[in-house]
Amino acid sequence: MALVYRDPFEQLQAELERMLDAAFGPAGPSRLYSPVNVFDAGDAYVVKAEVPGVSPDKIDIDVEDDTLTLRGERAFSEPNRDAAYHRRERGAGQFRRVVRIPGRLASDEAKAEYRDGVLTVRLPKARRRARAASRSRPHEPRGG
Repeated sequence: MALVYRDPFEQLQAELERMLDAAFGPAGPSRLYSPVNVFDAGDAYVVKAEVPGVSPDKIDIDVEDDTLTLRGERAFSEPNRDAAYHRRERGAGQFRRVVRIPGRLASDEAKAEYRDGVLTVRLPKARRRARAASRSRPHEPRGG
């Protein structure tokens, strides 16, 4: 049986999106936050974020404690001011995505790769500290 980690912040974000969709209509593909998958790869957690149209040099990655923050900016060249849009679904602007990881991280060893619009961040798990050797004395027989 696989255990599924449910992040309360992810649930809050989904509820906020549902409320915004109800108030303003679904934003569809124009949402600027990056959809992510987070999975446990044994010795590391891996985060895959969709960031199509974002130049890798416009992405900032920050790892602190058990939190990964992705920031970036998607920019598109605008057509002539006289052009009239018939459909406008591609979003442009800054985005920020905060992902809580369900374990301790060795943040100084994080590695990122960008390929075909997908950012993959590998976050090695923190090594567990060895317990201090207990100082117990051998049992000594009492009197006798």
